Amino acid sequence: MAGARTLSLRAASIAVVLSVAVALAGCTASGSGASTPKPTAKSSVSSALRPLVPTYPKKLTNATAKKGTVAAADAIQALIASSDIVTVDNQSKLVPATKKDGAYYGVARGVATVSGFDPIAQAEAMEKLLVAAGWTERDAKATTARYSAVLTVDTAAGVSVLGLQALAKATNTPATVLISIESPDYDGD
Repeated sequence: MAGARTLSLRAASIAVVLSVAVALAGCTASGSGASTPKPTAKSSVSSALRPLVPTYPKKLTNATAKKGTVAAADAIQALIASSDIVTVDNQSKLVPATKKDGAYYGVARGVATVSGFDPIAQAEAMEKLLVAAGWTERDAKATTARYSAVLTVDTAAGVSVLGLQALAKATNTPATVLISIESPDYDGD
C-alpha cells in the first residue's frame, strides 16, 4: 500500500468535493394553483458499472472496509479478460490508524498479461469505464511505455482512492496492469 500512499494526491483528493451525476425528471405544473412537483433524482450509471465503485456503510469497520474494497478491486480486475491474464500478485491488508491518518483497507494487484497484450490501451479503456461508473480522474499520464491515472470517488464513508497503472513489456518482464485501491480512512475497530 506504500505505492498508493505515495501518490500524494490522497490528501488533496479528500478535500475535493465530488459532484454526483443525476438526471432530473421533467417538472410541469398543471391547473391553477398547482404546486410544482419536486424533481426526482435518477442515477445515470448503468447497473453493469456499479460494481466498479466501492460501496461502504457510513461508519466503516475493518470487515466492511475489507469487503467493499476487495469487491471493487475484483470488479475492476474483471475488466481484463481472464484469458489475457497470466498471473495476479494480490496484496491486500488493513493499515492501522496513525497519529496523522486513519485506518484504511488497501488492495494492490499486479496483473501480468499474455504476450502481445497492450496494457496501455487496456488501462485507458478501463479508466473510461471507471469514470462512467462514477470515479473522478485526478491525474493521468501516458507514454508508449507507461500509463498512470489516479481516480477518486466519494462514498457514504468518505473518499476512496484508486491508482491505475500499465507497464508495457520490457526485457524479461510481461506487460502488466497495476490496480491499487484504498477504502476511506476510518477510526478502525
